Amino acid sequence: MPRNFRSLAVALIRRLALLAMGCTLLFSAVQGVWIYHSVQQQLLGNIQYVAGSNVPMLSVALWDIEPEVVQRQLDVIAARPGVGFVRVNVVTGQMFESGDASLLYHNRVSRFLIPTPAGGGKPLGELLIVVKDGYIYQQVALSLAGMLLGYLLLTVLICALVVYVLRRDLEQPMRTMAAFAGRLGPQTLTSPLQLQRAQRPTQDEIDLVAAGFVTLQNALTEHIDSLDQQVEERTQQLEGALAEIRALLTHDALTGCYNRAFLSERLPQETARAQRSGQPLALVFCDIDHFKQINDEYGHLIGDEVLREAASRLRSQLRGDIDWVVRFGGEEFVVVLPDTGSDNARQVAERLRDAVATTLQLADGRRLQITASLGLAIWQPGECMDDWLKRADALLYRAKMHGRNRVES
Repeated sequence: MPRNFRSLAVALIRRLALLAMGCTLLFSAVQGVWIYHSVQQQLLGNIQYVAGSNVPMLSVALWDIEPEVVQRQLDVIAARPGVGFVRVNVVTGQMFESGDASLLYHNRVSRFLIPTPAGGGKPLGELLIVVKDGYIYQQVALSLAGMLLGYLLLTVLICALVVYVLRRDLEQPMRTMAAFAGRLGPQTLTSPLQLQRAQRPTQDEIDLVAAGFVTLQNALTEHIDSLDQQVEERTQQLEGALAEIRALLTHDALTGCYNRAFLSERLPQETARAQRSGQPLALVFCDIDHFKQINDEYGHLIGDEVLREAASRLRSQLRGDIDWVVRFGGEEFVVVLPDTGSDNARQVAERLRDAVATTLQLADGRRLQITASLGLAIWQPGECMDDWLKRADALLYRAKMHGRNRVES
């Protein structure tokens, strides 16, 4: 699954939840304004009712000069919900108060005249009732809290239903198709897509995508079937071409032996293996005697025939998948003998010398005597390839100096 993968159903649910929360906040703001005005009007109505109920009693108490009764009535009014402070200013200069006087200058004040009990003449005083704005906000907050809780519960319920529907009808089919597409391969190309969905009278986009998978599978199967034969033919041709290229890169065209490029690649591997295993490793430097004279006297075609014959005779004395021979250049050959100590290597080198030593019958009836000189060197642990080859070449040169057709080690 991709690193930044996020399910389509999860994305839709998240957007739906954000939209629902936004709508809830918008509705709550509108509802809050409406509740504020409703609570304010209700509180003012209650103040009017309180004033209408208590002003006559205050009128009698002031007329009869009963300050204790007036104070008790103010305490009762101040205890009403939403009332923060109450004051009676009497025309005689007296003043009665109840509640928090600090609210007088920062909140709404309702004023009511207190008439005489008989109803005539000048008023006895004035009743001031201060409304607590904090009470209004508190009522609004309580109402909004209840409303928000209801909205949230409704939103959660709707989201839960939407999650269930999306998971059943969208996420699960999409995951099934995604897993099916991820498993598609040469071996599973014809496997059908299995979607477990309830039967419906109509089709939707998921059904169209599933049908598209089936159409694509059928088309690919037909196309692949038609290509199988062509691919097989091309593969055989490529394998043949690669084998030829590989042979050209690693083999000498004249003798069929390995070439120097192969020696440079393979010999370090042999020395590394010998270093790890502790087994001996031998190398024989072989040179056809008097080869320049053969070329000068018999021609290069006969020289080529001599090289092919010598290479064939060298290979005939080697272990098939273990020993190997390289045409080092011109009339020189290098024979590598893995897991071969000095005594056995000496025996193998003598066999090689004896195999090359032969008389070649030419087409014109002449006979050509072939011999070879060989230098045998055992690899020393830690010795580099160039030093080893130089040592074997020096032994070959010594064999030539001592009369040719011999092995020096």
